[in-house]
Amino acid sequence: MKYVGKTGFSFLLSIGLFAAGASAQAEQINLRAGSGHPVGLLSYTETAHKFFVPELKKRIEENTNHGVRVMELHAGQIAKVTEVLEATRDGLLDIGFISMIFEPSELLAHNFPLFLPFGSPDAKIASEAARATYEAHPELAETFEKKYNQKLLAISCLSNYGLGTNFSWENFSDLQGHKIAGAGVNLDWIKGATPVASNLNEAYQSIQTGVYQGYISTSSWWTTFKLNEVAKHFTKIDFGAMPVNSVTINLKTWNRLPANVQQILKDVAKDYEDATAEVCAANDRNGLQKARDAGVKVSEISPEARIAWAEALKDFPNRMAQEVNRQGMPGTAIMKTYISELEKRGYEFPYAYQID
Repeated sequence: MKYVGKTGFSFLLSIGLFAAGASAQAEQINLRAGSGHPVGLLSYTETAHKFFVPELKKRIEENTNHGVRVMELHAGQIAKVTEVLEATRDGLLDIGFISMIFEPSELLAHNFPLFLPFGSPDAKIASEAARATYEAHPELAETFEKKYNQKLLAISCLSNYGLGTNFSWENFSDLQGHKIAGAGVNLDWIKGATPVASNLNEAYQSIQTGVYQGYISTSSWWTTFKLNEVAKHFTKIDFGAMPVNSVTINLKTWNRLPANVQQILKDVAKDYEDATAEVCAANDRNGLQKARDAGVKVSEISPEARIAWAEALKDFPNRMAQEVNRQGMPGTAIMKTYISELEKRGYEFPYAYQID
């Protein structure tokens, strides 16, 4: 296994999933929960630590005769961001907080919000629409069980994306001649400029040394990663809040849990979705102000430039729908459902994407 050595694996097995023989009558339940990202840098790990784990422990201990110990293993202690799906499948983690953007092959269909740039910037609306899409297409959740030995508990968002640069710009055409970086699927959002694959850990030095001149980012990451020191411009574009994180539980772990504990897990997971949406929205608002306070010139894309950018991406959503279709998942139907669910909640896309 890439994500844990033999010594670490033996230790994890030795602590056991449940005390007292793992029976349904066990008084003490031990769980390993983790992600590939550190706590605090991204909303989904922030709420994993501050809401999900303490709330799960509180509700189980208040409403059942079980005690709970949750060992949190974030920041790649067990699995890197590209390995959480595998680690949860194999039982190295009982509960995995998965950043699905790093699973473009295994979970391509589940990245459908990223295939629809300029979606709702409202994290609550985006999260509700994504949840409704999962409910309309149960095969999305079933993928985790049938292929990866885990049960889907929750989905959650990343904050609204914008663009930080070391140059000022106003019109969409102003991006010509510049290099803009992104990660994963959002590389396809970059039009007009030259896209460069990168990650936030490289961004500071890359902008400083001229490898590229901008990065697609949430507003909160601009100061968290100190990019404000090398790039003094951040544009609110409203690419949208992206519900592309999931919480899953290993099926063997799930099946060992008492029914009342299973129900509490479901309830906490649902509330975690809402809590993360609130944090995403707050991070979006506060991130813009923190950037201003750090000396960044914060501006907002004009309606004309936004429409021009969205129109430049008019073929991208349908291309991705067809790619998902080729994998045997209903990409066309999934993306049409998500668009419909956003529109039901009052959102209007700047360009009417056509999905075949």
